[in-house]
Amino acid sequence: MFSYEQVQSLNRLELLVYKYVISHPKAIRQMTIRELAAQIHVSTTTIFRFLKKTGYTGFSEFKYALKQRPAAAKVALPSVQPAATNQLAAVAQVVSTATTLIFFGVGTSAALAQYGAQVFARHDFYTLTITASVTPRLCARPDLTDTLLILLSVSGETAAVLRQAEYYKQNGALVLALTANANSTLAQIADLKLCYTLPQEQQLLTQLPVLYLLEQLLLTTSQTNQVLVK
Repeated sequence: MFSYEQVQSLNRLELLVYKYVISHPKAIRQMTIRELAAQIHVSTTTIFRFLKKTGYTGFSEFKYALKQRPAAAKVALPSVQPAATNQLAAVAQVVSTATTLIFFGVGTSAALAQYGAQVFARHDFYTLTITASVTPRLCARPDLTDTLLILLSVSGETAAVLRQAEYYKQNGALVLALTANANSTLAQIADLKLCYTLPQEQQLLTQLPVLYLLEQLLLTTSQTNQVLVK
């Protein structure tokens, strides 16, 4: 209802009116201007100045505009699947016994992989981040039996991610998949998986469920380690 320029023109008292209006649009429809002024603890003159600056000639016109305002469309929010929350304890047990945690992702997931490695490292876990999408070619066959590879992929079908999973599994590492596709190739070949739901239109816009799972996994693993120490 209000442009950026209109909001910028408001003084301190008029901003109080603005904040109340955007937070209580339904309540205002039933109020008189005096009731609104009393609720916000400003004068009716302040409200009239607010209305003038936002393009309304009077309070009645403003309330009519509020009534005509279309309801906000519901937005599908990303969420963590209940199964993932239930599996956190089991995954945390594996994380707590691994000597090395390796994080890998491509694109946006690469940044999240680096974040995951950093937050776990701050809590005394030995972590590495793979930044190249090519798989290593070593002369000797490595023993990675105490290593957990944590792969981040929204689709679970990224070729570079699947190559990493194959290489590390062949050399004894366990693989944990963080993916939005529980039926993906990555989810099927991984030893462990934590899945989340992300609407199609938001898959390139938000990674909040991944951040949540990484932080919850760290919290759960830390709690598991405390129990083991006791």
